[in-house]
Amino acid sequence: MKKLIPETIVNKIPSNKFVYYFCLLLVTFNLFRSLEHIFAEDGGAESIAGIPLNSYSEEAANNIVSIFAQWGFSQLVLACMLLLVVLKMRELIPLMLLIIALENILRGAVGLYKPLILGDAPPGAVSPIIGLVTLVVLFISIRENN
Repeated sequence: MKKLIPETIVNKIPSNKFVYYFCLLLVTFNLFRSLEHIFAEDGGAESIAGIPLNSYSEEAANNIVSIFAQWGFSQLVLACMLLLVVLKMRELIPLMLLIIALENILRGAVGLYKPLILGDAPPGAVSPIIGLVTLVVLFISIRENN
C-alpha cells in the first residue's frame, strides 16, 4: 500500500524510464481522446464510434453528442491529473496507473454489460487491453521500487 500512497513525495523520476515514458504516452493519448470528444462536431460519436446519429431524432442525436462531450471532460480531468503526477508528484505514478487501469478495464466491463449495438466495434473496444497493459506497467512500477 505504501507504493500506491507514499508517505513523502520528492518528485523523483522512476528508475525504470519505461514507466515514465509510458505515463507520458498515456497523457498524450488521453489528452487527444478527450479533446476529440469535446471539440469534434459529433463528439466522436459517429466519426469515431460509428453511432449512426442521422438515424435518430435531432434531439436524441444532440443528447448523444452532449454525453460524448461530457465524457471528454472527464477524460480531460484524468489526463490533467496524470500530467500533474508525471511532472510534480512522480511517487504517485503507481496510484495513477491503478486508477487509469481500473477506468479502462471497468469501462470495458460496462460495455459488455450494456453494449453498443453497432455494425463494427468502436475503437473504445480496446479499452480493456489498454487497461491490462497499464496494469502490467503498474506492477513494473511497484516492483522497481522494492
